[in-house]
Amino acid sequence: MNVLIGALSRNSPAISFIMLASLILMALSTAYFALAFNREQFINLAEVKEYDDKLSNVTTMDDWSRTKFYWTNNLGVAGLYAISFPFYTGANSAFLTSYQVGLAIVYNYHTYGPGALLAFAGVIFVHGVLELTGVFFIGAASLRLAWKLWSYLGRALKTGFGKMTKKRKATTKQYLVDYIIIVALGLFMIWLAAPIEAYLSPFAGAIFLLFPPLALLFLGAVLLFYASIIKRGFTPMCHAVSSVLDEAKELLSGKWKPAHLSLLLLVIFSLLIWLGLFA
Repeated sequence: MNVLIGALSRNSPAISFIMLASLILMALSTAYFALAFNREQFINLAEVKEYDDKLSNVTTMDDWSRTKFYWTNNLGVAGLYAISFPFYTGANSAFLTSYQVGLAIVYNYHTYGPGALLAFAGVIFVHGVLELTGVFFIGAASLRLAWKLWSYLGRALKTGFGKMTKKRKATTKQYLVDYIIIVALGLFMIWLAAPIEAYLSPFAGAIFLLFPPLALLFLGAVLLFYASIIKRGFTPMCHAVSSVLDEAKELLSGKWKPAHLSLLLLVIFSLLIWLGLFA
């Protein structure tokens, strides 16, 4: 348990950043799809049609089949992103998932009416408090490890790799162990969320539709849960973000440093991922 707590503590700035950015993006995505399109325009969007097709396939399954589908799909995607961490796929996966949650909320609003918006938002977090948190953990751990990897390689371009000292070996081992622990935790949470999504979430949705204040109370509790996690790493996160912004200013002014490699590749890989998704 102490090993897990230590790993979470060392990753807390990245966890706070991914969680806060993802929740903000989720709110912005919901607002965008709700306000920028009327019902007819929304249902004719290509990404909405793709979501509708996937939803149609899932709703025809029984509960156990849905559970197995969620395990195969969600764990497969999360595992792939975890393995490909040098390309910042984990962090971008967290952001993409948040964007799609906003789309899903507005889809239910246009399909079932205004009352479904609050109910479905609550339903998402019945299983999402595990699934989404697992995605956030994996995204944060992969962001931290990828940043450290490219930062080290950037410095090595200038000074050389040098001798692998005991201190460097210990530091490298700590980063890798932290990554494995947090990714394992995230995958376990995603695994645990699948049967909840298949069996419990539909039941919770019916209750939230009948008693909307319960959905509001539940969402408030979820926000408090996330706020408590974000608070733990908020101050060091702010320092890290400030440092990155300083690096960005130097990079834009043409003052290239090998240490800027992490930031440069984060921007490049993120653009390639998002442009590839929406091309």
